[in-house]
Amino acid sequence: MIILAGLSLIGFLYYMYWCVKARRMDKMTASLPGPPALPLLGNAMLFIGDTQKILRNIEDIAKIALKNKGCAKIWLGPKLYVAIGDPEDAQVVLENCLDKDVVYRFLRPWLGHGLFVAPVGLWKVHRKVLLPVFHNKIVEQYLGVIAEQSDVLLERLNEQEGKGEFDVLKYITACTLDIVFETAMGERMDVQRSPETPYLRARHTVMTILNMRLFKVWLQPDCLFNLTPYAKQQKHNIDLTHKFTDEVVKKRREEYEKKQSTRSAEDNPGKLRAVLDLLFGREIEFTDEQLREHIDSITIAGNDTTALVIAYTLVLLGNHPHAQERAFQEQQAIFGDSKRGATKEDLLQMHFLERVIKESMRLYTVVPIIARNIEKDIYLPKCGVTLPAGSGAVVGAFAVHRSKAVWGPDVDEFDPDRFLPERSVNRHPAAFLPFSYGTRNCIGRNFGMLIMKSILSSVVRGYKIEADDIGPLKIEMLLFPIKGHQIKVSKR
Repeated sequence: MIILAGLSLIGFLYYMYWCVKARRMDKMTASLPGPPALPLLGNAMLFIGDTQKILRNIEDIAKIALKNKGCAKIWLGPKLYVAIGDPEDAQVVLENCLDKDVVYRFLRPWLGHGLFVAPVGLWKVHRKVLLPVFHNKIVEQYLGVIAEQSDVLLERLNEQEGKGEFDVLKYITACTLDIVFETAMGERMDVQRSPETPYLRARHTVMTILNMRLFKVWLQPDCLFNLTPYAKQQKHNIDLTHKFTDEVVKKRREEYEKKQSTRSAEDNPGKLRAVLDLLFGREIEFTDEQLREHIDSITIAGNDTTALVIAYTLVLLGNHPHAQERAFQEQQAIFGDSKRGATKEDLLQMHFLERVIKESMRLYTVVPIIARNIEKDIYLPKCGVTLPAGSGAVVGAFAVHRSKAVWGPDVDEFDPDRFLPERSVNRHPAAFLPFSYGTRNCIGRNFGMLIMKSILSSVVRGYKIEADDIGPLKIEMLLFPIKGHQIKVSKR
């Protein structure tokens, strides 16, 4: 009885604390509109249902924001979130609020303190060390790997030639995984030819559980999640993926130390050095666990986004034959009839293809929202509101990308030329957010663009693509079409 009374008192005091805190937040943001909220639950009911319904609810919140200088507010239980759909306020948040929102904690058991989810203090130190590894001169050395795996992709696509519609994403994902594994870890996985491996099955299982937990409110508290069979299943499969990366890290460290002991670290200078190899001997001596966390962040968080952009772009090209023909003619001007892989000089000439990719990322923002924690009160100049400390800011990249005020009345049309220099000169710098914005933007953005341009160049030269509209979408951790990325291919 005494224990029950004590717990009741603690619960009551906690409730009163949040009431006081929530009252201050509500008063500071009183001018912001938002959907009607329930006591205690707030707007949590908007995030219950299938992923297509949840996306529609998020789009409705974005519409409310866009009608009110780009801002709206929602409550998830006692936590206030301000949704932002204007580039000026998005810039303020992304430049000044570098701490990821608490929702990213679901990735911590998997990615630990890797760069994607690291606390700000650790992120600042580690990013400074990692940044030179992603310099253009480094990642351009991986073009040979990209070309080789693109050739395998063309072979795989040949299986579908003339057979009608198929979902191209699984083919692209296998290709980008082979590229990322070899360039990040130095390991040749051959996923394109052997997709059914224990590591890949474990990876898929973990992502499925994380997606489910993200949008099922009752699974979000750890105390409830740990009572479900999903917790044990998640741990088992995370351990499997960690074991694989740990073994690679151990092997590469032993090779590095052997070279150091024999003073032959510079032997065979023409040999490809993976990202992992470049992280040994830095000004910070990363532990094996830290190396695993950073490499897992690259291979897990970076791969699916790149594959999705390529898949969306292929569907858009298939649905817009005039743009596809322009892209093909640009490739012909660069390569003629050659099927060789793209060089650095080739990629610099792909101006129209780059605009196509950017327009694809604008229309179908694969990371549709960016959530940041507000550690101290911060003023948003466009909507004229001060965000209170303890709240969260949700930058709706997809809302910014579909804003008529920013992109014009034809915002929903596919028009790669809107990224021509003369049409971009007066555009707000935070109007285009596929790689986030500010100092905590995507460290691998240049590498990602290198992969996307190279693979698309190979596919456009090898195949003619046909596709219908992308159709309705759903949100998981990333943005997906309900019917998948359906295309038809025929050899050129």
